[in-house]
Amino acid sequence: MLERARRIAERLSSTLREWQEVEAVSAIFSGEDLLDPYFFVSLDVYCTGPVRPPGQRGTSFGDIVAYESTPVTRKDRFLLDQVPVRIEYKMTTRFDQLTARARSGESVFRDSGTYAFYRLCTAEPLFSRSGWLEARRTELDALPHAFWDQLADAQRAQLEHIYSDLGAAEMRGDELYFVVSAGRFLAALASLLFTLNREFEPGGRAVSVRLLELERLPDSLPASIESFARQHEAVSMRQRRELAELMVRSVLSL
Repeated sequence: MLERARRIAERLSSTLREWQEVEAVSAIFSGEDLLDPYFFVSLDVYCTGPVRPPGQRGTSFGDIVAYESTPVTRKDRFLLDQVPVRIEYKMTTRFDQLTARARSGESVFRDSGTYAFYRLCTAEPLFSRSGWLEARRTELDALPHAFWDQLADAQRAQLEHIYSDLGAAEMRGDELYFVVSAGRFLAALASLLFTLNREFEPGGRAVSVRLLELERLPDSLPASIESFARQHEAVSMRQRRELAELMVRSVLSL
């Protein structure tokens, strides 16, 4: 199935490389087969000029079905040979600016994490017109300590703020807000851990695996995360809040 997905990615890349505004195309393959709910082909299309309108894009890809487009965020979704495909069009100028700021030591992502850089650096290149993609990857491979330190400071503050929301929800007995805050807490905890390990943050589907592979990780954290994430009536809000406190303390001590 992966070979089938690769053939589809190459076919789409062949079309995209004919568009003069396209500088580079890269791909991420998620999941294992059609029965895997995480299975899809995701293409990042880096553009140097205005992206052509959705209708024109859709007709360029041939025999596709269930075409959907999001004009505001420049994303396409469709099925090709039964394989789910996602395409996002990104402006090279934005990544030039983000990379330049990061190289100067400025934390450019704060609340949103470093997923955009992760995709830029780890997706499989399918087409590169002039070496722009390779140049940005080289620059992002050697970011200064100031970038990571500033980002970690912002993420520590965010983690502590969300933890306080958990505590408030537990005291009020507000189960809905506790669950909402719990999701935000785990996301913030993971973001900080990737930053402390000087690694860009992967997408949510890969976090559960990649997080446990980090070099700097409190020994008790995997078990604590598993217990905290499990929805079970026998585990009270108070117990989960106490687990969250232990996780915060262990991560902030790194």
